[in-house]
Amino acid sequence: MTNHTSITEFVLLGVRDHPELQYLLFVAFLLIYMTTVVGNLGMILLIKIDSRFHTPMYFFLSNLSIVDFCYSSVTAPNMLVNFWVENPVISFNGCATQFFFYGSFTGIESFLLAVMAYDRYVAICKPLLYTVTMSPHLNILLVLFTYLAAFINAAIHTGFTFQLSFCGSNVINHFFCDLLPLLKLSCSDTHINEVIIFATASFNELSCILTILVSYLYILAAILRIQSAKGRHKTFSTFASHLMAVTIFFGTILFTYLHAGSSYSMHQDKAVSVLYTVVIPMLNPLIYSLRNKEVKASLGKIFKTNSFYWEYAPEMQYKSSHLVLTEYDKSTLQMLVPKKMAKGNYTLVTEFILLGLTDLPELQPILFLLFLVIYLITMGGNLGMMVLIRIDSRLHTPMYFFFASLSCLDLCYSTNVTPKMLVNFLSEKKIISYAACLVQCYFFIAIVITQYYILAVMAYDRYMAICNPLLYSNRMSKGVCIHLIAGPYVYGFLSGLMENMWTYCLTFCGSNIINHFYCADPPLIRLSCSDTFTKETSMFVVAGFNLSNSLLIFFISYIFILIAILRMHSAEGRHKAFSTCGSHLMAVTVFYGTLFCMYVRPPADKSVEQLKIIAVFYTFISPMLNPVIYSLRNKGETSFSKTDQKKRAFKVKSHCIFLYKSNKIFL
Repeated sequence: MTNHTSITEFVLLGVRDHPELQYLLFVAFLLIYMTTVVGNLGMILLIKIDSRFHTPMYFFLSNLSIVDFCYSSVTAPNMLVNFWVENPVISFNGCATQFFFYGSFTGIESFLLAVMAYDRYVAICKPLLYTVTMSPHLNILLVLFTYLAAFINAAIHTGFTFQLSFCGSNVINHFFCDLLPLLKLSCSDTHINEVIIFATASFNELSCILTILVSYLYILAAILRIQSAKGRHKTFSTFASHLMAVTIFFGTILFTYLHAGSSYSMHQDKAVSVLYTVVIPMLNPLIYSLRNKEVKASLGKIFKTNSFYWEYAPEMQYKSSHLVLTEYDKSTLQMLVPKKMAKGNYTLVTEFILLGLTDLPELQPILFLLFLVIYLITMGGNLGMMVLIRIDSRLHTPMYFFFASLSCLDLCYSTNVTPKMLVNFLSEKKIISYAACLVQCYFFIAIVITQYYILAVMAYDRYMAICNPLLYSNRMSKGVCIHLIAGPYVYGFLSGLMENMWTYCLTFCGSNIINHFYCADPPLIRLSCSDTFTKETSMFVVAGFNLSNSLLIFFISYIFILIAILRMHSAEGRHKAFSTCGSHLMAVTVFYGTLFCMYVRPPADKSVEQLKIIAVFYTFISPMLNPVIYSLRNKGETSFSKTDQKKRAFKVKSHCIFLYKSNKIFL
């Protein structure tokens, strides 16, 4: 038996697989952590200072915010520091401490979610006994139980884990001291630990999930007995939000700790861990708090937010600072909707009418031809660019790979709106079904958010090419490029799904006329006869967050590019670089500027026509111009002489002639 040296410290690898992404990841995680701290501490303070929130539900919410704040603070600060140090070391005792508190707060959150489900069961199924059953004494006991059970559970795991021998490698392939990476480093028999993990994780998770499922089965039975459709819709909406948060949290925990077999990947573990250690604590204040009308009213009083508009019919509009909805019953609706709707029974909208750009019949054929030509140019330009990049091996570089992705996105972007619009120009009934409207709205939001980050990725690509030319091919490898493209798509479509869920939760029971040429959030908000505060807040937060993040990446990249350009001695080189940057800046300004005007400011009736004009720019003009702006003006990394340009033009022409002849022979 060989002699081993006991380990006194560990090295946390973190997310260092791609060193070129360290700065961007640092900025992203810093923003997320700051949002988490502000959101959760703000919620705790709001519940503390407002006496209306001194109820069992908000007592549990404040405890959840405390746990989320501590939960994120156990890992995030150390992870942010490690982005900047060459040797990210954590002591043995520090690792054990982090491990203990991380396990504790994970357990507390699991038990709290179960307690909150029970609280909702008592409130909905036994409303008359709610204040008696959920007494302050019982609430404190329930919370103390969650803390005590979680701390005991974490102490057991910590004791069994750190009594193991660590005598080999001290490199932890994770961004914090987690259980599974530590077991991989141990040179002792870990069978007992694995059995304890499986037993305790199974017991804790299953007991919590069982409590949640039983509570919601009773809630579901109570909901089905509610006579009012509005009441059922409201309760189902709350149920869906809680279920979504519970599914994300418990799903990621179960995946990480019950995932067995040789197929287990630490890269998968790190990706999943980011969800429940960084993202979920940020989302919980929104999921559990901003959907409560009392919280919204209190925030409105504190910050004097009277810029959000509620509209229940085309003729009437009310400011949220004037009226505060407290319940979705018929008597409240009679105060807010026009008398002609309040007197009789109103029906839920099953389809919408799109007014389009204009209601003048003589302009319809002209606009049809104009937008048909624009759409055909968009199709030809973007498809042509994708085919050219695909067939020419000289264009198989990161820059053109991103160009192809942008062209694909522009093609989908334009196709999502244009065909339906062209059909409506020639039809008398400009109808779109409720489901088709939601689908169109979903793809529009998803593609827009994806394009935000594709443009940011392209700026980062230019930064790497200009500022680190010798390392460009190394750092922008095929794998990195695929990840840089896959990330925006996954994030964009998940964000679009979340936004679409808020839209789906709205009720449309009045006018079904959308004063737009496609289904967009602002005109849909104006048609809703339910509380739109959550949707408007979500729209503002998502648009602001994504615009800020993508523009931050863009600005940082171009600041470094500008510094590199100013260091160039050749005037011709500086002119070429500035010309390329000018084209990119122009396109980004048009795209981001129009979307910023569309989604960040609160909707108002007087701005609808302006919004339609703005929408034409980013829906039709931008996808048509992008092939020219990003491709035809880009001459590559080297400066071409006139002869070189003629050769390139001849080669492109040869490609086109070859394709034409091939098609002719085939036909």
